[in-house]
Amino acid sequence: MITNFYTTPDKIGDKTLTIDGSEAKHILSVLRHGAGDQIDVVDGRGTKYRVMIEEVSRDFLQGRILSRSRMENEPDCHVTLAQAVCRKERMDFLVEKATEIGAWSIIPIVTERNLVKVDDPSREKAKIERWRRVAIAAMKQSLRSVLPEIHDVTPFAQLLPQIHDYDLYLIASLDKDAKDLRECEQLKTRPNRVLLIVGPEAGFSEEELTQAKTQGAMPISLGHRRLRTETAGVVFLSLVLHESAGLR
Repeated sequence: MITNFYTTPDKIGDKTLTIDGSEAKHILSVLRHGAGDQIDVVDGRGTKYRVMIEEVSRDFLQGRILSRSRMENEPDCHVTLAQAVCRKERMDFLVEKATEIGAWSIIPIVTERNLVKVDDPSREKAKIERWRRVAIAAMKQSLRSVLPEIHDVTPFAQLLPQIHDYDLYLIASLDKDAKDLRECEQLKTRPNRVLLIVGPEAGFSEEELTQAKTQGAMPISLGHRRLRTETAGVVFLSLVLHESAGLR
C-alpha cells in the first residue's frame, strides 16, 4: 500500500534527511525497506520528499533527497475546526477524520454544556499529545503533506476574540434562524482562512450563541437531525471544503 512517512523539519537538510525512532523501525523492520529503496517522506509543513535510503541502523535511516513537491493533496481553503471536546474515542475519531478530510488546524474548545471537562493541566497535555499522534497517522494514511496543528484546549469565551483572524467564521446551530450553507455567499468568493465552530451534543447556550453572532459568526444549519458532536464536526468540515471548492 502506498503511504507517506513522516519526519520533523529539523531533520531535513538541503540534500539529505533522517528518520529515527519508531518511524524508522517501522520502515526498516516491519516494511523491510533497506538501502537503495525509495520512499516518500513528508515534513508536516506542506513538502513531500522523494528519498532514496542510503544509510540504516536498527532505529535510524538517512536518505538522499531526489525531489520535492509542495502542498500535494492539500485544499486551497485553510479551514480551522474549533470543536467541543468529547469523550476519548469520539475525539480521537474527530481528529483522525478531520485530518483525512483536510483540516488545517483543530482547536479543542470547552463550552458551558460540555459533558467532558478538561481541568487538569497534566491530563490536558497528555490528551493533546495523543491527538497529535492520531493526526500524524491520519496525515500519512491520507497522503497529506500538512500536519494540522492541534491547539491547546480553549474556553469558548477565549476563542471568540480570535475569530477576526479569519476571513469567514461559521458556527453550527440548531436555531431556526440558522442558514443553509448554500446561502453563504462568502464561501463562493474562495476565502483563504475559515473558522468552523462546533459545540457539544447539548448545543451552545443561548448566551454563547448570542456572543458568537455579536462577533459576526454566521449560524449554519447542518440539517434537521441532531448529530453527535464529532459527526457534526466531520460533516461541517466536509461541506465547507466542498462548497469552497477546496475538497479535491
